[in-house]
Amino acid sequence: MRAIRFAKLALTSLLAGVVLPLSASAVNLMDHERNIDGLNERNINETFYQVPVPGQDATQFRFKLKGYIFGLRMIRSNYSGWYNQTEYAVYSDIKTSGLGALLKKLEIWAVSKGTHDSQGLRPDYHVQQNLDKKSRRVEMIYDDEAEQVDVSIKPPLGSQGVPPATPEERYLADDTLSAILNMMMRGFANKGEVCNGTVRVFDSKQHYGLRMERDGTRRLKFDDYKSETISCDVYYEPISGFDPEDLPEDEESSQPVNVYFKHYPELGLYIPIRFTYKISAITAVLKVDEMEYVLPGDEVIHYASE
Repeated sequence: MRAIRFAKLALTSLLAGVVLPLSASAVNLMDHERNIDGLNERNINETFYQVPVPGQDATQFRFKLKGYIFGLRMIRSNYSGWYNQTEYAVYSDIKTSGLGALLKKLEIWAVSKGTHDSQGLRPDYHVQQNLDKKSRRVEMIYDDEAEQVDVSIKPPLGSQGVPPATPEERYLADDTLSAILNMMMRGFANKGEVCNGTVRVFDSKQHYGLRMERDGTRRLKFDDYKSETISCDVYYEPISGFDPEDLPEDEESSQPVNVYFKHYPELGLYIPIRFTYKISAITAVLKVDEMEYVLPGDEVIHYASE
């Protein structure tokens, strides 16, 4: 069913090594992610991707998410990473269960690394590995001097869309993992108001915008008590790099993903604790089930759960 496929796409679009020695924290939450050690096992090019260890000045976070369709748990995802005053690194994986012809089995993991300032995030690289039969590998390397993104995909895609994303569109957009952190960091460090504006995303083929509109507040239960969240409507807006059959229908494009951001001032982040997408008679929900984080200079891991 097309609506199921689009619901999964809308949710995962908001979400889907070797370390460098720094003045490192004794705790590294990204070490919990099983695919980090295999970051360079299937490299397409000669590039050797490195993930710095978070230093004492880093804020670390790790979320476990569960997704439900028709009330059935069909999606499992992790999102973890860290940032300091200038750098960031993030990891994510997603696994879906099959639901007949409605939802295909899918397993993907990805890693991104980059820098950030008051103007936003600037990725250095994004690596994505599919774990299905095709085992497709995607590597995106950002060249700031040439202002372009070098994209390698193996096996290659059959099309880059009509029309394909331009070199400028590719370079000026966030990768999928950086886009999530971009949304979380808004409201802090002069990066703009939370749930406002549009985050441009390039996923190695498709270029789209995530347009955010505030829709008041809502009290949701998380970590054993109800707290106020910012209700944010996020509209998925295709721009370029889409094949005609992949473009959303009118009902799909007019229906936003409802994202609920919980304010964590100690983290300097707004955490999206729940995503909800409703279309026709279908409701898809993705929510944070567990969260852990480490504050700068703090070796204590803080926990929160639904």
